[in-house]
Amino acid sequence: MRLLMLCIVCISAILSSCGKSDSDNWIETKDVSIIAYKSDPENGKQYLDVIYENVGAKDISKLKVELITSTKGKFDTITKMIIPEMILKPKDKHLVPRPIGEPPAVFDNVAVSRVWVVYEK
Repeated sequence: MRLLMLCIVCISAILSSCGKSDSDNWIETKDVSIIAYKSDPENGKQYLDVIYENVGAKDISKLKVELITSTKGKFDTITKMIIPEMILKPKDKHLVPRPIGEPPAVFDNVAVSRVWVVYEK
């Protein structure tokens, strides 16, 4: 009986935390131009490269991008969060730095679906 009660408490705690979102105000926008592509081969491997540009009039502190990848006719989505080193001013353009140990891109094609931002206050 105790084990059942413990399981119920744990499951309800997990479910209640799943609905919570971060405190940032994410807004879907067209104010950011995103280019996603496979890099030129480096040591025989290709990686995902993402270039982003603020084409709007407001400063941006965070970006979230939904990418659609295709591999042999199968489609998948990837959500990538980008936190610029500095506030992204209008007309700023940057390449997302590649993290150490990033796995190679195994997809055939990639396209940008949606973009969300957190505007600087």
